[in-house]
Order: sequence, then structure tokens, then C-alpha cells
Amino acid sequence: MIKLKDLIQEAPVFGKPDMDKVFMKGVGPGGEPNPDQLTDEPEKEIEDAFKDLDKEIKRADLEPKEVKEALGLTIAGVALSMPAIIKLIGKFANLLKRIPGLKKLSGDKIIALGDKWHHKLTNVIKMSIKKVGVKDDKQAFKAADIIFHVVIATLLIFGGIATTGFIASGALKAGLLKGAMTALKTGEVSSFVVRMLAGGATAVAAVP
Repeated sequence: MIKLKDLIQEAPVFGKPDMDKVFMKGVGPGGEPNPDQLTDEPEKEIEDAFKDLDKEIKRADLEPKEVKEALGLTIAGVALSMPAIIKLIGKFANLLKRIPGLKKLSGDKIIALGDKWHHKLTNVIKMSIKKVGVKDDKQAFKAADIIFHVVIATLLIFGGIATTGFIASGALKAGLLKGAMTALKTGEVSSFVVRMLAGGATAVAAVP
């Protein structure tokens, strides 16, 4: 019998993000600084990074190869798609590293930006997950919501925000964000997403 833990493949988010088709103002084509493209508007740059992530998700092929129907395509489908999802988050992380003034933003401001983009990006992620074969709309949304929390956790980490430095509000949950930040730092994003998806509210409550 195949178990979910055997399906999860971790990949470093902060090691070597995929640079294909990644571009950020302030950086030339060879990676050299380009002052002519710099901006003092980190919030605008973050929103541009969100827009790029939105486009990447829409054109990404998340469908796992060699899927066996017997596994089912709910949690298993998400687990099998995680390497591709982590690759997208890696691209997002690479964009964030290039944003001048990112660390000037407070945790509250980052949370507000996340809340603003929650609906749009979660819906995009949900539609991609449903293409993988997750037919249940609620399960697809739950998975998308967890993955979105990982995206915002990435933003908090690159903003230099400690786990105690923010209070979640709106559509964001403090427990999920803190758990996602830990998972990113330890390279256990896939197992975190699957654990949260499987455990529901109980798992969220258990996140330190």
C-alpha cells in the first residue's frame, strides 16, 4: 500500500529558485544592479510579484505524472503536485529578494497585502488544483488556502518579520502562517501542506 509520506518530495525554496522567465526591477539581464529600474515603492513591487505569481500559476502544469486512480486525487493529488507548487513559490521568493525596501514594511502591512490578494490568488490556485483531479470544491479551496499561507509566510520571512511580530487578520490565520514559516525554514513545505489538509481545524490549532 502506498502511503502519502512516500509521495511527498521536498525541494528547497530558498536554495536555488528557478530563474526561468523571472524578472524584477532593479536587476539587469545578467543579475547586475540596475539603478535606473529601482523603486522606493516596496508595496507596488510586492503587488507586481503577486501578479507574476498569478500568471505563473495559470500556465503551470501541476498535474502529477503516472497517477494511479487507486490513490484518489484529493490529498494525494495535492501531495504529488507539491514539487511544481514549491518551484513556483521559489520563483516568488526570488522576486522578493530583489525588492528594495521590503524590510521597511511592518508585519501588519504585509498581512494587509496578503488579505487583499487572498481571494484572487486562492481562486487561481484552487482552479489549478482542481485540474489535477481534486473534484471536491471545498477540499480544493482548503488546499489553495494553505498554499496561499505559505506564499504569505515567504513574504514575511523576506520582510524580516519574526513569528511573534504580526497578528493575522481578515482571511489569514496566525497558526497557519507561523507553521508555514517554520516549514519554509526547515524545507518541509510539502509535508506541512499535506498535514494541514488532512487535519483540518485540529491541525491548525496544533501549529505552534
